[in-house]
Formats: sequence, C-alpha cells, structure tokens
Amino acid sequence: MNRRSLKPSLKPFVAAAGLLLPLTALTACGSVSAVAGLPAATTSPTATATATPTPVAVTPVQNDLALGSAHHELQAGGMTLAVNYWSTLDMGKWTAEAAKPIQLAATITGPNLGTAKKQQKAYVSNFTVTSSLVAADGTTTTGPTVQDTSRQTPGYLAMAPYAYSTSFVVPAVPAGTRSVEMLISYDVLEQSAPGAADYSKQTATDTITVAIAQPEAK
Repeated sequence: MNRRSLKPSLKPFVAAAGLLLPLTALTACGSVSAVAGLPAATTSPTATATATPTPVAVTPVQNDLALGSAHHELQAGGMTLAVNYWSTLDMGKWTAEAAKPIQLAATITGPNLGTAKKQQKAYVSNFTVTSSLVAADGTTTTGPTVQDTSRQTPGYLAMAPYAYSTSFVVPAVPAGTRSVEMLISYDVLEQSAPGAADYSKQTATDTITVAIAQPEAK
C-alpha cells in the first residue's frame, strides 16, 4: 500500500476544522445582535392600571307633597279615614329657616256609620304628630310634637258631610336637614249602637315625609 496517497485525503478535514473556530467565538461573545454591531433590545415600560373611582349613588329625598297635596286612606278597625294633606307654602320655599304649614281634612266612613237615627256616629277624639328631622347623612333627631285633644265629649264629628280639619306648623329646623318625617295618629271613637253613650276606640296611623329645600350651590 502506498502511504503517500493518504496525505491528500486529510486536507478537507483540516479545512472543516478551521471553519468551526469562528462559530465557537460567536457563541462565547453573547447575543448575535451584539456581535453583529446591532443596537441592544430595549425593554418597554410596563403600563400601570389606574383605578376608576366607584360612583356614589345619591338617594333622592322623598317628598309626599311634591305635587302640592297627598291623599291617604287609613284603616281604623272596620272604619276608613280618607285624609287629604296639603301646604299653603310652595315646596320650593320649604327651607330650613321657614315656618312650614300643613293642613289636613279627614273624613270617616264605615258600614254602620251615617247621620240617620238608625246609624252610628264616629268622632276624632285625639290627633298627634311626632316629627323626626333627617340630616344628609341619614341621622335623625327628634323634632316638635303637635297634639290636638278634643275639649268636647266624645270628640269631633268626622263623617260626611263633616270632616275633621286642622293645621299645624313645622317650625325652623337645623341647617343641613334634608327632610321632615311626621308620624301622625288619629284616635277614632265609634258608637257601639245608634244613639248609645258607649264608644269603641280605634287608632289609625299615617306618615308624611316632606323634603327641605336646599340652598343653591355658589
């Protein structure tokens, strides 16, 4: 076998080995972009979420006299009180410092009631109003109390064509008061029989809430 014939066959392998050196150098130097002279990648700033404030729900102030008057029907045992409430003062003038009048008229009806001799009669013997003053934060304080007790026995005749009519005034209230809640009670006396001197008593209760007009924001 001729040994000189082996030498030419080693040259391709030596050249291939030489080609491996640049690749090894690239791997040792880091990223390809840095080696190639390209600018290094920059990191984008992370977006920060902004909290959206939760809207606060505003509860409208109740006003039973918003339309100028209110009609309520109340039960007193087997009898019914039909009551009309109104104010002679415009609702826009129901300010904290104003004197605020309320008027009412109540008529009693029932299956046994009437003005005929064979029918029973009914009377209002006592009328009471207890007020609560409601501030903007919902806290309440006790307001004035109004009471009307009949000076005649058994009371005020309150059947059609008659009615129990009265009025009272809500005086000045503290600044910041949003509404006045009124608990109203009627003590009703009904004859036990036509012409009898005995009476049964029933109490009817009602509530009226009126808003206080707030000063305009400056």
